Amino acid sequence: MTRMWKRLIVLLFAALALTSCGTKGETYRVGVDSSWFPLNLMGKEANVYAFTDELLRAISHEEDVFFERVAVSWDSLILGLKEERYEGMLSSISPRLYMKEIYEFSDLFLHTGPVLIVRSDVKMRSLGKMKGKEVAVDSLKTEVLLLEHYPGVIVHYYDSIPEGLDEVISEQFDAILVDYLPASSYIRDLYYGKVKIASPPLSDQGLRLLTLSGEQSDLIKLFNRGLDKLKDDGTYDMLLKKWELN
Repeated sequence: MTRMWKRLIVLLFAALALTSCGTKGETYRVGVDSSWFPLNLMGKEANVYAFTDELLRAISHEEDVFFERVAVSWDSLILGLKEERYEGMLSSISPRLYMKEIYEFSDLFLHTGPVLIVRSDVKMRSLGKMKGKEVAVDSLKTEVLLLEHYPGVIVHYYDSIPEGLDEVISEQFDAILVDYLPASSYIRDLYYGKVKIASPPLSDQGLRLLTLSGEQSDLIKLFNRGLDKLKDDGTYDMLLKKWELN
């Protein structure tokens, strides 16, 4: 092998090494609104904040980067991103088609969408067999979502979550649709052993890391990669359980 070819091979491996570790040691600023507006977290705001703090630290460890959290109010969160006060923000904005022209979205790291709740003694082999069942919802928006997933159900409305759950237990309704985090709280506490979650979240609602489209693709990639690692090794589920978010 000639000296020129040896030099080319050395340069090639050097370039590959630089490419593979281009983000190592980087610091990324992330805007965070601790109220998580407009999500209704039913008093779980501090839990979600602590969960995201530990999640970011765990991902930073996995990916050898540093996340600097920037506290910001909900009404200036987007402005701060556009003014480049931080490279990314944690937000509940959903990745609708028109939003993808403005932002780049990470994978969902915390589900908050509605789930179907039934009595604990109900054995449901297939959620597809909901036609003719009576299901209670709290708004027209959740009614539309319910009918998208379970056409043919009979829709009712409830005024409060405890009222709806009580009516499921008393068999006035077959099921109720409740946002995931409040549902898990009620099932863990007041309604333990009486009702259960019978479906995954029925929407893509939840928290993601967002950057401006085309600006910080490396940040989104490393966040998703780190999140996948934490899910694979069980750390993600452990953090959800620790902060009572599952």
